[in-house]
Amino acid sequence: MSEWTNRAPKRMAFDFASWERLPEAEKTDFFAACDEEMDAVGVVVLAEAIPHDLCDEFIELIAGEIRSASPIERMANQRRIRQTGPTVYNMQARHPKFMAQIAYRPVIDYFRRFLGDSMTLYSCEGRVTPPGTGDGNWHYDGYARIPDYYLTMNSLHYLCDSTKENGATRYIPGTHKEFIPLAEAATREAKYIDVKKGDIVLFNPYLIHSGSANQTEKERPIIINYYCRSYMKSEFNYPRMMSYVEASKLTEDQRRLLGFEHMMLEDLHEMYRLVSCRKALADMNPYSF
Repeated sequence: MSEWTNRAPKRMAFDFASWERLPEAEKTDFFAACDEEMDAVGVVVLAEAIPHDLCDEFIELIAGEIRSASPIERMANQRRIRQTGPTVYNMQARHPKFMAQIAYRPVIDYFRRFLGDSMTLYSCEGRVTPPGTGDGNWHYDGYARIPDYYLTMNSLHYLCDSTKENGATRYIPGTHKEFIPLAEAATREAKYIDVKKGDIVLFNPYLIHSGSANQTEKERPIIINYYCRSYMKSEFNYPRMMSYVEASKLTEDQRRLLGFEHMMLEDLHEMYRLVSCRKALADMNPYSF
């Protein structure tokens, strides 16, 4: 295995707002620099990737979902309040802005280089770490650690500045290379990722990490978008949770990420309703008339 470094991750600045219009050569060079960080540190920080006004909108939308939570969601959040804080699942189905964020091109273009073009969304969650929350549990992402082969990739979308004081993500340097047990990793010194509002952090899935205690008087909101290889099961069966009208409004990237191209169909009705985007079925789709 190649060497790892104990230094803090760099903040990778780029013209993310112009991503779609930039030459492929520029993106390739940027990804090469990100690869060096992913390999050496295990963490890539995309600096100021989300506009601050959009961060504020996300915060309000997450707060609104927590206030209007169903009884079962409310009960779950009450039980986890001192550990991870309130969590809102399936965020992309709750508001178009979160649906757009799961297909944020700089992130999915980068992750597809590791997980393939057929990569799908595992989960999209909004989480608020309140004051008094304790340290999270050490873990690595995914189900198995396979050298030079990733099953999952995780992206953390920071909606406010994050520091050691308010619950920043912490990690054990080098554990994405050593594959040591969690108990052994917990005996080592951890590093904290200080990030700014609007930063997006991408993780090497094998880096052992966790959230940390919020010792301030303010909440720390975040969006967690987690992706996996297409042959793995997602957190929910997204296509079956959507109406035909909702599905018809999705972009090609969104449909692919939500697993429309890989689901097992139950009947002929579902074939036309859920995969009618396939060109071979377009002329025969009864829902298009």
